[in-house]
Amino acid sequence: MNSLDMGKTLSGYLHTLSQAGLQVEMFTDFEKVPETAALSGRQFQMPGFAIERTDHTENSAFWLFLKENGTYIGGAAAMLQDLGRETLADFLMRTSRHQFPNPAGGGVESVAEPLAREVSGRLAYIGELNFLPGRRGKRAERLAPFMRIFQILAIQKWDVDWIYAFIPDRHMQARLDLVYGFTRAIPRAQKWRAPEPEVRSSTEWFVGSSRLEMEHMLLSDLAEFDIL
Repeated sequence: MNSLDMGKTLSGYLHTLSQAGLQVEMFTDFEKVPETAALSGRQFQMPGFAIERTDHTENSAFWLFLKENGTYIGGAAAMLQDLGRETLADFLMRTSRHQFPNPAGGGVESVAEPLAREVSGRLAYIGELNFLPGRRGKRAERLAPFMRIFQILAIQKWDVDWIYAFIPDRHMQARLDLVYGFTRAIPRAQKWRAPEPEVRSSTEWFVGSSRLEMEHMLLSDLAEFDIL
Protein backbone atom coordinates (compact mmCIF):
# COMPACT_ATOMS: atom_id res chain seq x y z
CA MET A 1 0.00 0.00 0.00
CA ASN A 2 1.61 3.26 -1.06
CA SER A 3 1.78 6.35 1.12
CA LEU A 4 -0.77 8.27 -0.96
CA ASP A 5 -3.41 5.56 -0.54
CA MET A 6 -2.54 5.40 3.15
CA GLY A 7 -3.18 9.13 3.45
CA LYS A 8 -6.48 8.89 1.58
CA THR A 9 -7.63 6.10 3.87
CA LEU A 10 -6.68 8.08 6.98
CA SER A 11 -8.63 11.05 5.61
CA GLY A 12 -11.63 8.79 5.11
CA TYR A 13 -11.63 7.63 8.72
CA LEU A 14 -11.19 11.17 10.05
CA HIS A 15 -14.06 12.30 7.82
CA THR A 16 -16.28 9.53 9.17
CA LEU A 17 -15.58 10.67 12.73
CA SER A 18 -16.04 14.33 11.81
CA GLN A 19 -19.44 13.57 10.29
CA ALA A 20 -20.40 12.08 13.65
CA GLY A 21 -19.29 15.26 15.44
CA LEU A 22 -16.04 13.77 16.74
CA GLN A 23 -12.46 15.00 16.73
CA VAL A 24 -9.26 13.01 17.30
CA GLU A 25 -6.36 14.36 19.34
CA MET A 26 -2.93 12.75 19.44
CA PHE A 27 -0.89 12.97 22.65
CA THR A 28 2.85 12.45 22.93
CA ASP A 29 3.16 14.67 26.02
CA PHE A 30 2.77 11.82 28.47
CA GLU A 31 2.43 14.06 31.53
CA LYS A 32 -1.02 15.06 30.26
CA VAL A 33 -2.19 11.49 29.72
CA PRO A 34 -3.46 10.50 33.21
CA GLU A 35 -5.62 13.60 33.57
CA THR A 36 -7.03 13.35 30.05
CA ALA A 37 -7.61 9.61 30.38
CA ALA A 38 -9.47 10.22 33.65
CA LEU A 39 -11.74 12.71 31.88
CA SER A 40 -12.63 9.94 29.42
CA GLY A 41 -13.36 7.50 32.24
CA ARG A 42 -10.06 5.65 32.71
CA GLN A 43 -8.62 6.02 36.20
CA PHE A 44 -5.38 4.08 35.75
CA GLN A 45 -2.79 3.03 33.17
CA MET A 46 -1.61 -0.52 32.67
CA PRO A 47 2.04 -1.03 33.70
CA GLY A 48 3.30 -1.05 30.12
CA PHE A 49 1.73 2.36 29.50
CA ALA A 50 2.35 3.92 32.92
CA ILE A 51 3.68 7.43 32.41
CA GLU A 52 6.25 7.06 35.18
CA ARG A 53 8.16 4.77 32.86
CA THR A 54 11.20 6.62 31.59
CA ASP A 55 11.77 4.55 28.47
CA HIS A 56 8.73 5.77 26.49
CA THR A 57 9.28 8.65 24.08
CA GLU A 58 7.17 10.17 21.32
CA ASN A 59 8.95 7.71 19.02
CA SER A 60 7.84 4.66 21.01
CA ALA A 61 4.28 5.40 22.15
CA PHE A 62 1.29 7.65 21.57
CA TRP A 63 -2.26 8.17 22.84
CA LEU A 64 -5.34 9.09 20.81
CA PHE A 65 -8.38 10.66 22.44
CA LEU A 66 -11.83 11.31 20.99
CA LYS A 67 -13.64 14.56 21.71
CA GLU A 68 -17.33 15.32 21.28
CA ASN A 69 -18.65 18.84 21.87
CA GLY A 70 -15.42 19.73 23.66
CA THR A 71 -15.56 16.71 25.99
CA TYR A 72 -13.10 13.83 25.98
CA ILE A 73 -15.26 10.72 25.62
CA GLY A 74 -12.73 7.96 24.94
CA GLY A 75 -9.17 7.05 24.20
CA ALA A 76 -6.56 4.37 23.66
CA ALA A 77 -2.80 4.04 23.30
CA ALA A 78 -0.22 2.26 21.16
CA MET A 79 3.39 1.35 21.81
CA LEU A 80 6.19 0.00 19.65
CA GLN A 81 7.66 -3.35 20.64
CA ASP A 82 10.74 -3.98 18.50
CA LEU A 83 11.49 -7.59 19.39
CA GLY A 84 14.60 -8.09 17.30
CA ARG A 85 15.47 -11.78 17.62
CA GLU A 86 13.34 -12.31 20.72
CA THR A 87 10.10 -14.25 20.28
CA LEU A 88 6.81 -12.73 21.37
CA ALA A 89 6.43 -15.58 23.86
CA ASP A 90 9.78 -14.81 25.50
CA PHE A 91 9.04 -11.09 25.49
CA LEU A 92 5.63 -11.48 27.15
CA MET A 93 6.90 -13.90 29.79
CA ARG A 94 9.89 -11.69 30.60
CA THR A 95 8.09 -8.34 30.80
CA SER A 96 4.95 -9.63 32.54
CA ARG A 97 6.98 -10.83 35.53
CA HIS A 98 8.08 -7.26 36.19
CA GLN A 99 4.76 -5.61 35.30
CA PHE A 100 2.53 -7.92 37.37
CA PRO A 101 4.68 -9.39 40.17
CA ASN A 102 3.22 -11.37 43.06
CA PRO A 103 4.62 -13.56 45.88
CA ALA A 104 4.41 -16.62 43.62
CA GLY A 105 6.52 -14.93 40.95
CA GLY A 106 3.72 -13.58 38.80
CA GLY A 107 3.66 -13.06 35.09
CA VAL A 108 2.75 -15.17 32.09
CA GLU A 109 3.55 -18.87 32.37
CA SER A 110 3.03 -19.80 28.72
CA VAL A 111 1.94 -18.30 25.41
CA ALA A 112 -0.18 -19.93 22.69
CA GLU A 113 2.03 -21.68 20.17
CA PRO A 114 0.75 -19.77 17.10
CA LEU A 115 1.89 -16.50 18.69
CA ALA A 116 5.28 -17.90 19.58
CA ARG A 117 5.80 -19.18 16.04
CA GLU A 118 4.22 -16.50 13.84
CA VAL A 119 4.31 -13.09 15.54
CA SER A 120 7.73 -11.45 15.44
CA GLY A 121 9.66 -8.37 14.37
CA ARG A 122 8.37 -4.86 14.93
CA LEU A 123 5.02 -4.90 16.71
CA ALA A 124 2.50 -2.23 17.66
CA TYR A 125 0.57 -3.12 20.80
CA ILE A 126 -2.75 -1.32 21.36
CA GLY A 127 -4.19 -0.96 24.84
CA GLU A 128 -5.87 1.43 27.28
CA LEU A 129 -9.11 1.51 25.26
CA ASN A 130 -11.86 3.15 27.26
CA PHE A 131 -15.03 5.19 26.67
CA LEU A 132 -17.31 7.10 28.97
CA PRO A 133 -20.49 5.11 29.71
CA GLY A 134 -22.91 5.34 26.82
CA ARG A 135 -20.45 7.16 24.53
CA ARG A 136 -19.15 4.33 22.34
CA GLY A 137 -21.96 4.97 19.89
CA LYS A 138 -22.47 2.90 16.77
CA ARG A 139 -19.57 0.61 15.95
CA ALA A 140 -19.10 1.76 12.37
CA GLU A 141 -19.47 5.40 13.37
CA ARG A 142 -16.92 5.60 16.19
CA LEU A 143 -15.00 2.55 17.30
CA ALA A 144 -14.12 1.10 13.89
CA PRO A 145 -12.61 4.25 12.34
CA PHE A 146 -10.91 5.16 15.61
CA MET A 147 -9.08 1.83 15.75
CA ARG A 148 -8.20 1.92 12.03
CA ILE A 149 -6.49 5.28 12.63
CA PHE A 150 -4.22 3.52 15.13
CA GLN A 151 -3.27 1.00 12.47
CA ILE A 152 -2.37 3.63 9.91
CA LEU A 153 -0.36 5.73 12.37
CA ALA A 154 1.54 2.66 13.58
CA ILE A 155 2.47 1.77 10.01
CA GLN A 156 3.49 5.33 9.20
CA LYS A 157 5.45 5.97 12.40
CA TRP A 158 7.03 2.60 13.03
CA ASP A 159 6.90 0.48 9.85
CA VAL A 160 5.50 -2.40 11.90
CA ASP A 161 5.16 -6.05 10.94
CA TRP A 162 2.15 -6.70 13.21
CA ILE A 163 -0.47 -4.82 15.22
CA TYR A 164 -2.17 -6.62 18.09
CA ALA A 165 -4.13 -6.36 21.32
CA PHE A 166 -5.50 -8.63 24.02
CA ILE A 167 -9.24 -8.48 24.64
CA PRO A 168 -11.50 -10.17 27.21
CA ASP A 169 -13.72 -13.03 26.19
CA ARG A 170 -16.89 -10.92 26.51
CA HIS A 171 -15.57 -8.52 23.86
CA MET A 172 -14.76 -11.43 21.61
CA GLN A 173 -18.30 -12.74 21.98
CA ALA A 174 -19.42 -9.37 20.60
CA ARG A 175 -16.91 -9.83 17.74
CA LEU A 176 -15.09 -6.62 18.51
CA ASP A 177 -12.07 -8.12 16.78
CA LEU A 178 -13.83 -7.47 13.48
CA VAL A 179 -14.83 -3.97 14.54
CA TYR A 180 -11.18 -3.24 15.30
CA GLY A 181 -10.22 -4.45 11.83
CA PHE A 182 -8.16 -7.43 12.97
CA THR A 183 -7.92 -10.65 10.98
CA ARG A 184 -6.49 -13.06 13.59
CA ALA A 185 -8.17 -14.17 16.82
CA ILE A 186 -6.58 -16.77 19.12
CA PRO A 187 -8.29 -17.88 22.35
CA ARG A 188 -6.46 -18.34 25.65
CA ALA A 189 -3.48 -16.54 24.21
CA GLN A 190 -1.60 -16.38 27.51
CA LYS A 191 -1.69 -18.49 30.65
CA TRP A 192 -1.05 -16.39 33.75
CA ARG A 193 0.49 -17.80 36.91
CA ALA A 194 -1.90 -17.96 39.84
CA PRO A 195 -3.08 -15.73 41.27
CA GLU A 196 -3.94 -13.93 38.05
CA PRO A 197 -3.64 -10.14 38.03
CA GLU A 198 -6.97 -8.47 38.76
CA VAL A 199 -6.91 -6.70 35.40
CA ARG A 200 -5.72 -9.64 33.26
CA SER A 201 -7.02 -13.15 32.58
CA SER A 202 -5.97 -16.43 31.01
CA THR A 203 -9.22 -16.34 29.01
CA GLU A 204 -8.12 -13.28 27.03
CA TRP A 205 -7.92 -13.48 23.25
CA PHE A 206 -5.06 -12.33 21.06
CA VAL A 207 -6.45 -10.23 18.22
CA GLY A 208 -4.21 -8.80 15.54
CA SER A 209 -3.13 -8.57 11.93
CA SER A 210 0.08 -8.92 10.01
CA ARG A 211 1.24 -5.95 7.95
CA LEU A 212 0.05 -7.57 4.73
CA GLU A 213 -3.38 -8.28 6.19
CA MET A 214 -3.64 -4.77 7.65
CA GLU A 215 -2.91 -3.16 4.33
CA HIS A 216 -5.48 -5.37 2.61
CA MET A 217 -8.15 -4.31 5.13
CA LEU A 218 -7.23 -0.64 4.70
CA LEU A 219 -7.38 -0.90 0.91
CA SER A 220 -10.77 -2.56 1.22
CA ASP A 221 -12.02 0.37 3.28
CA LEU A 222 -10.48 2.86 0.85
CA ALA A 223 -12.51 1.35 -1.96
CA GLU A 224 -15.66 2.25 -0.02
CA PHE A 225 -14.72 5.86 0.68
CA ASP A 226 -16.06 8.45 -1.74
CA ILE A 227 -13.14 10.84 -1.36
CA LEU A 228 -11.57 10.91 -4.82
